[in-house]
Amino acid sequence: MSMSHAPARPDGAVAARRPRRTIVALGVAAALTGGGLIAAAPHASAATGTTSAGASTVSVQAAKSKVKPRTVFTASKHTMVKNSGRHRPAFSMKATHAGKAVAGRAKLVMNGKVVSTKRLNGGKATFKPVWGQYKLGKNRVRIDVAPSAANLANKSSRTTGVHAKKPGSPVVAIAKKKVGSRYVSGATGPNAFDCSGFTSYVYKKAIGKKLPRSSSAQKNVGKRVSRANAKPGDLIWSPGHVAVYVGNGKQIDAGNPRVGVSKRGIWQSNPVFIRVSSKAV
Repeated sequence: MSMSHAPARPDGAVAARRPRRTIVALGVAAALTGGGLIAAAPHASAATGTTSAGASTVSVQAAKSKVKPRTVFTASKHTMVKNSGRHRPAFSMKATHAGKAVAGRAKLVMNGKVVSTKRLNGGKATFKPVWGQYKLGKNRVRIDVAPSAANLANKSSRTTGVHAKKPGSPVVAIAKKKVGSRYVSGATGPNAFDCSGFTSYVYKKAIGKKLPRSSSAQKNVGKRVSRANAKPGDLIWSPGHVAVYVGNGKQIDAGNPRVGVSKRGIWQSNPVFIRVSSKAV
């Protein structure tokens, strides 16, 4: 007798039922224990960022997703001169995001050390370090921005170099400006000079010091110093001539009609160096 057999189900249909049975079984277990579904095996989801230990990486991903604000950094000068007052360098930062000013704080970092902190005002902050915050010579300066918005990351400006130096002699500075002027006997400036007319003009313009008109009288206006101890801005006197010492064996003087006012080596055989005080003669 022939026996009828139920048609065999495809393997795919059986496999399709298994996940349903597993889900039902887990649901029953959850209902009986009063708890939620518990993963039976370690599992890492790329979508959720959940590890096998159950530790969430969402916070890490959030930190990585923070965007840095747009910043603009400017430095007004790259040289700091001691006692320069309001003329010292200024460093500014402007921070924006999506076209709007960023709120938060800005830190001035000099040579790797935070020396000042300010609150951003309209996304802006400006710093003017004083002499004591520099080291003599080369300095590295930048501004770090710490936004208060949770979706924004910290941002540092580019680092810029600033050279800090002590001021030079104002007498030398004025003398240098007159190099190239003509020599005219008896002239006292501002565009032509003889030797003592030149030194008289320079000292008056630089420090308000009025010198005697003749070179012979200028010999006695200050204190004599040795050549080894001479400083830029001292007078160099020799019979019939006077000049301004500028350092490194050089002087600026109104020599004669051929050379005019020029910077050149000290040519006098045995000159006298004179330190002139700022007091009136």
